[in-house]
Amino acid sequence: MLGAALTPDASQTPDAMNLTLVLLIFFFLVAVLGAAVFYYLTLQNLAAVKREVNKLRDQADDARASALLRNERARCYQQLLALEADIQSRQRTSLSHEETAMVEVNREEIQHCVIALKKSGNWMGLPFDLEWQDMWGNLPQLRNLYRATVMQADLGADTAAMTNIVGPDSTNAAAGMSPMPEAPSRSAAGSDVQVQQPDNTKVMAAAMKNMMRSS
Repeated sequence: MLGAALTPDASQTPDAMNLTLVLLIFFFLVAVLGAAVFYYLTLQNLAAVKREVNKLRDQADDARASALLRNERARCYQQLLALEADIQSRQRTSLSHEETAMVEVNREEIQHCVIALKKSGNWMGLPFDLEWQDMWGNLPQLRNLYRATVMQADLGADTAAMTNIVGPDSTNAAAGMSPMPEAPSRSAAGSDVQVQQPDNTKVMAAAMKNMMRSS
């Protein structure tokens, strides 16, 4: 009887093994779930870091591009300031064709830089960023000579065009050819007299073109 009491019950061993197996499976699932959550959070953190890096890179690129635009605008403005100083020191009364073309090229480049800065959102305004009208207003001597030169060039082009129109009649007269017959004189009955008025259209067009260029 004593030996039977010391002998373990064989029916209790499978229950203990089943409980141990259930506990092991439970802890394994908890570990897998924890690893999955940790992996997900790690991916989220990496994505956030990547977004911040890309944002900083874009800001650096914008700052670099803005600096290049401002340097280009300053270079063009310095050329115009140097020309303004030369005009004042030498008391000049006209501009050469190269200088006129240089003014137009620098104007277009400055306007391009201003538009690009405003489009990128890096425009700071006065007194840090000057538009073309502000720069052009600081160059009074150059502005006056540029307007006069452009007006003279436009009038010269119009004069050359009129010369080309009347050129064949002048050539015929020089060659001894008979001129074109004149229109018959008006009768005594009193026909309508048509007096040719001077055409100022081209002069007005040249003035309008000069105003557009100076803006």
